[in-house]
Amino acid sequence: MKKLWTLFICVLVLVVASACGNKEASGSKDGGDKADDGKVIKLKIADSFPTSNYLSSEGAVFFMNRVKELTNGKVEFEHYPAEQIGKANSYLDLTLSKTIDIGYTSYATDRLPLTEVATLPGAYGSAEEGSKIIWQLMKDYLAKEEYLKNGVRPMFAVSLPQYQFVTTKKPVKTLDDFKGMKARVTGTMELGFDELGASPVFMPATEGYTAMERGTVDGVTFPFTSIAPYQIDAIAKYSTKGANLGSFTVVYSINEKVYQSLPDNVKDALAQAGDETVEHLSKYLDEKNEELAKKFSSNIKIYELSKEESAKWDEALKPVWDRWAEDLEKRGFKAKETIQKYEEIKDSLK
Repeated sequence: MKKLWTLFICVLVLVVASACGNKEASGSKDGGDKADDGKVIKLKIADSFPTSNYLSSEGAVFFMNRVKELTNGKVEFEHYPAEQIGKANSYLDLTLSKTIDIGYTSYATDRLPLTEVATLPGAYGSAEEGSKIIWQLMKDYLAKEEYLKNGVRPMFAVSLPQYQFVTTKKPVKTLDDFKGMKARVTGTMELGFDELGASPVFMPATEGYTAMERGTVDGVTFPFTSIAPYQIDAIAKYSTKGANLGSFTVVYSINEKVYQSLPDNVKDALAQAGDETVEHLSKYLDEKNEELAKKFSSNIKIYELSKEESAKWDEALKPVWDRWAEDLEKRGFKAKETIQKYEEIKDSLK
């Protein structure tokens, strides 16, 4: 009996020691890595893009697949595209309320306005260049200055190719042609078209086709990569090419509390996937933009600006930068500092 009791005590000591060892390996809740219980982490992500849009297939979907690969399947996503959960301008609030974990926050410009610095006319030449600049600015400055203050953290940010003006009734070949035209715009292009004497109408991309069809607007601003996904090619007759009217930045952000609850290896995977998505999507968009411009020329009359005409348009749009900065400075945002940092990064990448 005494031998059996001794054997029981030895087994008990071994079990306790093993349990303590396992607990120490998985990380302490008081510091270091978050405890990893081996369970699959499921994150909800939502946006307004139809799945046929390259911003979905080569952006959000690419990002999700890379995170899953980098975590060996530990992270899985529930994806809600095409405004299945809320309108485009509601994703910041939906992310903050934890209805979703990661949201497409580009339309939250009332609270995240400094990101629009990359959308100003002539801010960059290619999507790849613009994306490198804005993503570096996010990491160095905007994440702390703007996003974390609003309870979210940017996962990736990609600048689209420069927007063109796509019309139905008459072409736009010169600056005078803008006068009196009603244009669907987004972001800082509202200031740009006002500067050119047009009547800008701010609306999400999802409403562009209906607005053109009903005559609410005479044309829409889009890069060539967004024309087919929103069916603009079915109604458009004319388009500019080579204009630097401004652009748009696609940003996906995660709820900061959700982010902080994740294990460090998952955070690392999100960061790596974000970097890779910026590089992949921006290069893809540049290549596709040129390819589609040629394709659409068979049924859309495309007017490519000469270097002289393009320079005139750029000069006419220069005041937009000052107007944008002055408006935000009055609201307490550091727009001038943001422009300075943006230009410093741009110069460093040359």
